[in-house]
Amino acid sequence: MHRRCTEALLGGGGVPQVLAILADFAGNPVFLETTDGRLLYAAGAGPEGADPLQVWEGLRDPHKDAPPPAGSVLVDVPGGGPGTGSVRARLVLLPVRSSPAPVHRMAAERAAGILAVVLMQARQEEELAARGRGDFLTDLAEGRITAEDAPAQARVLGFKPGAGPLLPVVMRLGDALSPAGGGWAVLARAVAEELASVGVPVLLGVRPVEGRVPLLLGLRSESERAAVADRVAVALRAGVERAGIRRPGAQPPVVVVGVSGGWAAASAGLRHAAETATAAQGLTDRPWYDARRLDIDLLLWRLRDHPDLAAFVDRAIGPLRDHDDRSKPPLLPTLQTYLAHAGRKAETARELHLNRADPLQPARQDRGVAGHGPRRPADRTGVEPGPARPPARAVRGGDGAGA
Repeated sequence: MHRRCTEALLGGGGVPQVLAILADFAGNPVFLETTDGRLLYAAGAGPEGADPLQVWEGLRDPHKDAPPPAGSVLVDVPGGGPGTGSVRARLVLLPVRSSPAPVHRMAAERAAGILAVVLMQARQEEELAARGRGDFLTDLAEGRITAEDAPAQARVLGFKPGAGPLLPVVMRLGDALSPAGGGWAVLARAVAEELASVGVPVLLGVRPVEGRVPLLLGLRSESERAAVADRVAVALRAGVERAGIRRPGAQPPVVVVGVSGGWAAASAGLRHAAETATAAQGLTDRPWYDARRLDIDLLLWRLRDHPDLAAFVDRAIGPLRDHDDRSKPPLLPTLQTYLAHAGRKAETARELHLNRADPLQPARQDRGVAGHGPRRPADRTGVEPGPARPPARAVRGGDGAGA
């Protein structure tokens, strides 16, 4: 087991991988808790594949001040203060599938020494707790946790909303992360501190592998959805700036707000918001995007490599793109602005600082483009998905949105 843990760390793993190896070796779920009994991370499975959070809720969380169940293994993780007797955290093996043998205690002691070094070097407590919450939110989004079991497991993680709807939010950092930044631990702490001023219950997680920060918020009523979304978006972006993890010149993080509702809606809303956050990469920057209004963008992103979409884009705006390849000024940005203003010429001209009343006049005068201008609403419907979304770039070898 010690060799497996060492190999995991040398391969870039951390505390979650060490705990998973120990849980597999011991045949019981393993928990890392703070010295005051707060859960940092859980690994392994309970009886009949039960989630470790369910085990924690039933056996450990309600009895923090009482002795653990008979047969449990508790091992201190040293560190966290001056002196040889200081303790940073505690490993807990609960005997829910089998009784731990002496070799399992020895393994836990070895693992505690490894964890002490990792935690001392990286101070991963905040990141571990945020990763655990991120795992829960991801399992909820992907249906591995049912709407019936979710409230109890969320309470274990400190999320205790009222009777109002739940609001799912996902922030995607994408390739904006800087290797010189403070890392996910610093990000989790900075974002949590910023979110403290939002004024509603928040469950904040991180998913470093996907470059995402999922959240679940407890609203008092549906009517405050937009106001809370505004405050959350400001807090998330402020946390990213404080953490110093954004690459210079990178696009700002994308914040997507999902559909509010009960726990079943939260599951679907988290999944939808995560997918939409990927598809929204490359859109015009906004403080936050409403997932309900980006379904066409999400569909186009999913179809970005489909040949039928490439053929559609070529039919819709092929002449415009050919014009822009050979002439200046380019017409496609003008068309994008025109569509963004729902075909209102005066507003389009003002934004583009044009004096003429018809901003599409150059397109109509170009013999290769004439006849492709969106004069009627039906024409606009047919052409709008082409220039309005970055996936159109993928047609000619680009990366596409979210790729």
